[in-house]
Amino acid sequence: MATDWCSELNNSDLARWGLLDQVARERCIDRLLSNRPLPAPELLLQMRQELEQKLGLLDPERRSQWLQKHGLSEEELDRMAARTWQWLGWCRERWGSGLETIFLRRKAEFDRVSYSMLRLRDAELAAELYQQIKEGEALFSDLASSFSEGPEKHSGGLLGPVPLSQPHPALAKLLQVSKPGQLWPPKRHEGCFVIVRLEKLLPASLDAALQETLLLEEGERALQRQLQQLAAQQK
Repeated sequence: MATDWCSELNNSDLARWGLLDQVARERCIDRLLSNRPLPAPELLLQMRQELEQKLGLLDPERRSQWLQKHGLSEEELDRMAARTWQWLGWCRERWGSGLETIFLRRKAEFDRVSYSMLRLRDAELAAELYQQIKEGEALFSDLASSFSEGPEKHSGGLLGPVPLSQPHPALAKLLQVSKPGQLWPPKRHEGCFVIVRLEKLLPASLDAALQETLLLEEGERALQRQLQQLAAQQK
């Protein structure tokens, strides 16, 4: 039998352990999912087996002891197993019809690019090296390794693939309007003169994995807004 100091928890305890916000979040999800149906039996069985394997509860006797210890029923274990599926379904019902719009608005965050960059403080040297690359007199990678004053020096000027949102916004905009192989003359950028060439653009597609990511992110934002409102009401 658990002793009083082990069984009686309050908000102060949870706050001290940094768990209060997480508990509030999970309670909020529970309220949103309270009336949602479970998945079809075949899918639920698969989810249940995955959870039991994760928790080491494949043995029926061990599972029974674990449920008793935690005060849970078999039905509650089913709901634990299906909770992520239910939450994704709730998010899909709410934002699924507008997912294409959400994707297009944020597409630059998921498009990826590979590009070459050479940066110099000397404007004349930058112009000279640009001409050498443009005329085919020297390889971009060789000049970057020899002259670039940034960390790309160690990779022959090659960067990526990286999300298009990762480079500086001005540089990202330049890459976004470039064609593969397009070389740009030196441009002043953060105290240097940079020569940039787009190597490859890898556009994102709204596949199943990205759909799930976007839906869960929208759901998380909605949760945080609701939690902030609850916190404001309690002040």
